[in-house]
Amino acid sequence: MHGSNFDQVKYPYSLDYDFYSNVLFVGDHDNDRIMKYFRNSTSGILVAGGNGRGTNSNQLYAPHAVFFDSLSDSLLIANTGYHNIVWWKLGDSNWTLAAGNINGTSGSTSTSLYSPTNVKLDPMGNMYVVDRHNHRVQFFLVGEKNGTTIAGINTKPGSNATMFSTPISLVLDNQLNLYVTDERNHRVQKFLRY
Repeated sequence: MHGSNFDQVKYPYSLDYDFYSNVLFVGDHDNDRIMKYFRNSTSGILVAGGNGRGTNSNQLYAPHAVFFDSLSDSLLIANTGYHNIVWWKLGDSNWTLAAGNINGTSGSTSTSLYSPTNVKLDPMGNMYVVDRHNHRVQFFLVGEKNGTTIAGINTKPGSNATMFSTPISLVLDNQLNLYVTDERNHRVQKFLRY
């Protein structure tokens, strides 16, 4: 049953796993938080958000995806309702901006996002973001906040091979080829390494 207790979630849209510590991180979308669960545990531990839906740096706004970065012991979170990607170092009480606008406004420029739904890092630390309502995937070099569109040719939906209609998720293979779920076109698209 869904709920907001630590043994419940409400619309858990994403998860990531830390193989070194056997910890599962869960993006609890409607509770505006990220939880962690140890193996065989039925109750989670709050690690990010949990202060109500909001726009302060100690809050999350409808998080859609979580990615654990073991090198920095941090979470990258697609803070979908606030139109940005944020870093949340484990043990900290607030986030710092990774991509998008600090004030939560949506946009279609190289420095803005519109309802991002997924984020991944490659082995070099470069960031890939599914920018859902801009129908594109943005690529950010390590430490940069100015992104490059690497999939989806413009901010309009479409169905040809270079366009998306509401992309949702992505994954990289071991050669760094990109696979993107293209929700409204009912397909998964593959793009060769950028």
